[in-house]
Amino acid sequence: MTDQRRLVVNVDRSIFTGSIERVPAGRTKREESRFRERAAIMAAKLRSIRVDKGLTQEQLANRAQVAVSTLRKIESGRVVEPGLFTMLSIAAALGVSLRELDA
Repeated sequence: MTDQRRLVVNVDRSIFTGSIERVPAGRTKREESRFRERAAIMAAKLRSIRVDKGLTQEQLANRAQVAVSTLRKIESGRVVEPGLFTMLSIAAALGVSLRELDA
């Protein structure tokens, strides 16, 4: 028979409820996002690098294994906060670092 032990942690939940109440419900709208300007710069750089490499959106999406619609939304600025792994895949498919897309 194995020795099973339980760890019991008592946490004052009021610490968390105060911070939860201050977070607005729902997602941030594009117009209100603090990353709006950076997203526009990244979209332009992404599009420029893709075109310089002679790739269509469909070709890049296929290489990066992301949906074409996702790539289009990122390039058009409709996605203000794209996922990290999505951007890593796109950068790898372009042969550039993530920093080159973000700078």
